[in-house]
Amino acid sequence: MTIKPEDVFDVVIVGSGGAGLTAALRAVSAGASVCVLERSETFGGTTAMSGGVAWIPGNNLMARIGETDTREKALAYLEALSLGKISPELIEIFVDTGPEVIDFIERETPLEMHALHFPDYHPEFDGSILGRSVMPDAFDAKSLGDMAPLLRRSPHFPIPLSLLDMQRSGGVMAMSMDEGGVLSSQLLLYRMQNDFVTSGTALVGGLMKAAIDRKVTLRSNARVRRLCVEDNSVTGVIVERAGGTSRISARRGVVLASGGFERNPQLTKDFLRGPLEACLGCPSNEGDGLLMAMEAGAALGNMGEAWWSQGMHIPGEEYEGQPFYRITTIERTMPGSIIVNSEGRRFVNEAHNYNDIGRAFHTFDPVKFSFTNLPAWMILHQGRLDRYAFLTRFPTDPIPSWLISAPTVRELAVKIGVRPDVLDDTVARFNAGAATGEDRDFGRGRSLYDHQHGDPRLDGAFRTLGALDQPPFYAIQIRSGTTGTKGGPRTNARAQVLNVHGRCIDGLYAAGNVMAGITGMAYPGAGGTIGPALVYGYIAGREAAGRHAQR
Repeated sequence: MTIKPEDVFDVVIVGSGGAGLTAALRAVSAGASVCVLERSETFGGTTAMSGGVAWIPGNNLMARIGETDTREKALAYLEALSLGKISPELIEIFVDTGPEVIDFIERETPLEMHALHFPDYHPEFDGSILGRSVMPDAFDAKSLGDMAPLLRRSPHFPIPLSLLDMQRSGGVMAMSMDEGGVLSSQLLLYRMQNDFVTSGTALVGGLMKAAIDRKVTLRSNARVRRLCVEDNSVTGVIVERAGGTSRISARRGVVLASGGFERNPQLTKDFLRGPLEACLGCPSNEGDGLLMAMEAGAALGNMGEAWWSQGMHIPGEEYEGQPFYRITTIERTMPGSIIVNSEGRRFVNEAHNYNDIGRAFHTFDPVKFSFTNLPAWMILHQGRLDRYAFLTRFPTDPIPSWLISAPTVRELAVKIGVRPDVLDDTVARFNAGAATGEDRDFGRGRSLYDHQHGDPRLDGAFRTLGALDQPPFYAIQIRSGTTGTKGGPRTNARAQVLNVHGRCIDGLYAAGNVMAGITGMAYPGAGGTIGPALVYGYIAGREAAGRHAQR
């Protein structure tokens, strides 16, 4: 359907992930007419592909799990992670507004939110506590009616089981379906047969349902190409759809919430701090919002940073025509595997959080003039495969062809092109420490966070530490990746985009991965991406809807 040139709304939102849909709901709740424009065929962006967790300090759900937060604790923790790259003003508004946003989502949507008994990603830092990560329960996608097919489904979480379910069942290894409890096979079957979705798909589904009920206009296959600027104010957008190019006017403001630029090779080469081998987020994130903001004169911030992650590729797997890289959480954290670099040496605590592990992949050797830790390989042994799932393989399955195998560590080294003596020594040293529960090189297993995704049947460091001592041995390449970039137009605490002189670009707002990330280099806890996206989406929708009073 061609959008008519005379289409006019109070607020136009570019992008339909957590930031965009929250902005839409907040704006419509203030009485504004709202249009959400989504480039893809389906709604939800990277949020819908994610675990659906939001990191919200001080959220009012924490009391249910016996935790209490304070503003002072949250700010102290974020200050400890700042390295001088975090704006105190933006962080204070985030901390102060976050609980209000979760209350708003619970009140305005059908979602039932829960606090997770998860630690922050740096639990030893001052101000860290449990319970800041929140997520929704399962959502009935059928309630979307004719719009249900337009809800993006996650290739990372195709089975309707979430981190909340994992917590209820006592951990990853307790998710055995037939041992009773919340994850019974009957419940899983019911969810699958009745189109109940979980994780990020549930979060987006609930926001979509509320938006539909509040008469927000949702348009997919609508790629916004540029902003309309008149008299130094943003007044609308130019949109491409199947029927051609047209204009949509915005009486009060335009909110950019179109995701990052990780799928744009030129932008990632120009801006990111290190090589990017694997994109785990939405395939349409090519930096459209960033380019529009730049054209409008926006100042940029945090451009070298991303929400770093690691990915593995099974040959032949694709998602929307692009290579599909799988998330590698339990692959890294369960006992019986290590990660080594191009020389065969370990270089990181494999059970640490994925964002900070990602930085280790970018270590640069000035003498060799190369990134020493690329390519990187995961090394594992038969015992690991016998006990735990690995990517798409379960313990009783045949060994897949995409795992490189050899009867000895040295022979495996030859196959993957690393030094046999180095890899042999690396495995022997790791095994010696694992036997006593002590990683002498990188401290794997010392942090409470390291235990989070390990084997809950084991104690302490042994939840994640286990020797590689049962042949044959296996390898698969693990790649430097991201779930999304976190650099873009700078904003103030009202989500208004700033120009290169530090003044507001009238009528233009930004939220989510399109904006300069408010946490700088840091990933404070599970949901550290979605939390700020929801909060600044909420602020952007509120401010855009209220802009008419200032005219």
